[in-house]
Amino acid sequence: MGFTVEDLLQTEECREMKVVCGEQGLKNEIKGVTIIEAPDIVKFINGGELLLTGLYAFKSCSIEEFKSYIYEFRKKKISGLIVKRGRLVEDADKKIALLQDYARKNGIPLMDVPFEMSFQKILSIVMEHLFNEEVTLLKYFKTTHDNFTALTLGRTGEENTIQDILDMLEKLIRNPVTLYNQNRTCFASTLSQEEELVFLDNLQDYDPEVLTNYQYWKQEGEQVQYIIRVRMNVGVQMYLVVTENTPPFTKMDCIAIENAIVALQYEFSRQFAIEELEKKFQNDILNNILNGKVASESELDKSAGLLQLDKNGSYRVIVFGVKNKGKPRKDMNEKLMHISCLEEAVRRQFPDLKIHRDLDKIVAIREADPSKNQAEHRQEMQEMVSLVQKELHYQNKNLKARAGAGKIVKGLARLPESYKEADDALSFIDIAGDISGDGNTSVMMFSDFGIFKLLCQLDDPQKLTEYIPESLQKLLQYKKPQQEDLITTLKAYLKNNQNLSRTAQELYVHYKTAAYRIEKITKITGMDFDNSSEMLAVRIGLVVHKMIENYSQK
Repeated sequence: MGFTVEDLLQTEECREMKVVCGEQGLKNEIKGVTIIEAPDIVKFINGGELLLTGLYAFKSCSIEEFKSYIYEFRKKKISGLIVKRGRLVEDADKKIALLQDYARKNGIPLMDVPFEMSFQKILSIVMEHLFNEEVTLLKYFKTTHDNFTALTLGRTGEENTIQDILDMLEKLIRNPVTLYNQNRTCFASTLSQEEELVFLDNLQDYDPEVLTNYQYWKQEGEQVQYIIRVRMNVGVQMYLVVTENTPPFTKMDCIAIENAIVALQYEFSRQFAIEELEKKFQNDILNNILNGKVASESELDKSAGLLQLDKNGSYRVIVFGVKNKGKPRKDMNEKLMHISCLEEAVRRQFPDLKIHRDLDKIVAIREADPSKNQAEHRQEMQEMVSLVQKELHYQNKNLKARAGAGKIVKGLARLPESYKEADDALSFIDIAGDISGDGNTSVMMFSDFGIFKLLCQLDDPQKLTEYIPESLQKLLQYKKPQQEDLITTLKAYLKNNQNLSRTAQELYVHYKTAAYRIEKITKITGMDFDNSSEMLAVRIGLVVHKMIENYSQK
């Protein structure tokens, strides 16, 4: 006879266990041990196992469903059943009564253990008697693998599976677990208090003593933390952190962690697939609305319902773009990757926005408060872009977020008007920098364009050229190496109210160099810098020239 249920009860560690019923089966041989953390685990047992459960796996199943699980126990001829009470379970008393009835009729010892007693301790005791160390580790690997597999595959999609995976891992290793995103902010945790992950100076590599594809670290602060860097199947980097409280961190904990990571990767892949499908569906609907392709009122009603938007609400369209502050490249794949980074940043910071992804921009529909003044709206926009920029910084330090905003419109049917303005505002954000003298402009509201709103309605470069005065056209047609320096000097000279000293300082050139360039511009163009009307026309002409350049790049 091998290791029996009676032998287990006589060990020093298990003296607190109490046999509730089924005493006639105390001589049952224990051939394995499994924790029930998901109802489907019964499909993975072979027979003769000692089953451990807190009934939490059956927390919401009906009595009839519970009876079917007991029937599976009967078919597999388990050796014993250990129950830990204390978790909130529907119809707990009825379910325990059914277990007692099953135990009495089938000679299966049903035992009760104190809530504070660890299941892992019982697992270790049984395995120590059944297997040598290497086989124990393999068996524990299979046990944890089966539990996590049953947990992930048995979900309907409504539950928070990621949190459940962390909860199960905490039960196995008896230490709190937290999952952090790539920005080191808390994504999910078994702790009640969420904190950011901080890498300490004493962070060092840690050998888990198991075969692994992941990087393990250890650091010691107020508490010892074990950090595992994980790249999910969807390309997202995350950190799984175990905080060592009472029991020491062991090799068996690493085995449980390895299986938990596989379960997390599966769940992230599943959620990613669902989200991508939802994004595609939402993207198509938004594309039709923003481009005025909704043909009827009934179709608009249906679209509003699917997007969960008020058809008659007040909205503003915001178009986000990104600029590479590093060395500019024309690689399309790289540009697409930058837009993907931008999309992720916007979605992370503003999960409630309705987002439409275009080839080179992200379009967002935001509810707006018409009672606020323009300064308040502008401040909100600047704060939004700042948050997106902060998120982008973690992914690529060379990327700069920019945004254009259209007017507030009443009703979804008028969104194309706001979209056109927002798109124009983003397209001419560099021009806004020229107008204001601030080359770092990151937010542009179409309403701030003033007279240039009229020019934005012209998309024919030939017609726009008519707004460039003849004198400036001569400079733009001056095909010599000095042309770029002369145009830059002219812009700075006009911006500084024709002050040569300030112009020279801004351009980091000698005063005489700046004076020579202005004299050269006068000879080429015949500009009269004392004529205020002509200078106004030249200022407008410079802006129009930049608009033409933007159109040619589209």
